[in-house]
Formats: sequence, structure tokens, C-alpha cells
Amino acid sequence: MDIGPLHLELELLLWAGFILFGSLLIVFRSWWINLLGLLGEYLLLCVLLSWFPFVSPDLIIGPFAVSQIVLVKGITGVTIVAILAITIVLRRRLLKEDDEQSLDEITAARLRWAVRRAARRGEQERFNLANYLLPIAALAVLVIVTHALAILYPLVRTPTMPESSLWIYVELVWYWLGLSGILIVLLAQEMQEVSVGLLLCIGSVDLLCLALSRGEGLLAIGLLSAVSILVALGTAYLAQIFYLRLRRWQLPAADDWE
Repeated sequence: MDIGPLHLELELLLWAGFILFGSLLIVFRSWWINLLGLLGEYLLLCVLLSWFPFVSPDLIIGPFAVSQIVLVKGITGVTIVAILAITIVLRRRLLKEDDEQSLDEITAARLRWAVRRAARRGEQERFNLANYLLPIAALAVLVIVTHALAILYPLVRTPTMPESSLWIYVELVWYWLGLSGILIVLLAQEMQEVSVGLLLCIGSVDLLCLALSRGEGLLAIGLLSAVSILVALGTAYLAQIFYLRLRRWQLPAADDWE
């Protein structure tokens, strides 16, 4: 699908978008920023899939014609982000209710005062550049390594693929998703951060399989989408158990100090 310089510019913007949303996942610790970054990665992945020459629109929804593959990937991404968002809201609500029920008024007031003091202290340190040096340095190295691997070890750009400048960006994106997922797992401090890293790795494998199979491995693509949703559900369940166990032991959760 070659439409000249305009297409090349769109591909560059798409690649820049992947880097932007990936940086939100790697650098920042706020869960709502992370969810925005994850949703952005899934939406851009759908846009990239829609550019594949062998992924043609085969489903009519009102005035729009979309591909079933792109639609499935979009629904999968929105479902995963919704699961993680609901988990965060429910976890905070359960912990708050547990605090009010298990603690007397004086102890609860003391804990709220300690949390507010820690939050004020955290706001003063939150914008300290030193806290972001490691993630930013890791992000810069990740971009360089992604470009190097895409050039030295191409897996998508084979002689059997149609001639198009699109495949170099597919190469960059699948390497980027896989490497950024591994990095997020290594830097993870919570169960759901591990979940985000695993989901990006699955998305990387998904994109590679779709490109190599030329859209013919629909069963494998569907299974990977199902696995992604199961990973989100499983880690959400484990995160709930983990934080409730911390509360039972009277240990503060990470969100209590933000």
C-alpha cells in the first residue's frame, strides 16, 4: 500500500505515537497515565493493522467498512483497559471500606493524617528529575536497540512480502512492543505493571504472527486475543488478593502513599 511521501509521513507519525505512548508506560507510575498509554498502543496497533495490504475490510457496520481482524483487536484492547481500570477503582474502594470498618475513629484519623503527610512529601519529590533518570535512560536505550534489531535482524521483511515501505515500520513496532514489555516487567513494582508488560509482549507476538501469516492464521490471532484478556483478568484477581492481604497485615499499599 504505497501512496508516496504522504504514506511515509503517516507511518513516521504512527511510529512516533508508539514511542510516545510507550514512554507513558515506562516513565510514569500513575495508573491513569499508564492506562492512557496502553489504550493508545492498542489503538495505534489497530491503525497499523488496517494498513496491511492483505487485511481488507470485510465487515460493514453502518456507513463504515472495517476488517474483522482490526475490529477484534480494537475490542480486545478496550476490554483489557476496562478490566484494569475497574480493578483499580474496586481495589481503592475495597481498601477504603476495609479501613473504615476495621479501625476505630482515632486510629483511622491518624492513618489518614499519615497518608496526607506522605502524599505531600511525595508531591515534593515526584518532580525530582533523579526519580526519572533510570526510566528515561532505559527508554532512550530501548529506542536505539529497537532500531538496531529491526535493521540487523529483520523477520517481517522477507522476499515473499509485497514491496512496501510499511514493513520496516512493522518491524520496528513488533520489536518495540516486545522490548518495552520486557522492560516494564523488569521495572515493575506492582502486579498490574507486570500485566501491562505481558500484554505488550503478547501484542508483539500477535503482530508478528499476523504479518508472517498474511492474515491467514485467524485462529491463532483469536487465541492470542483471548490469552490477553485472560492475562488481564488473572492479574486483576491476583492484585485484589495481594492488596487485601496487605491490608489484613496492616501494611500500606503503594496507592496509600500517593
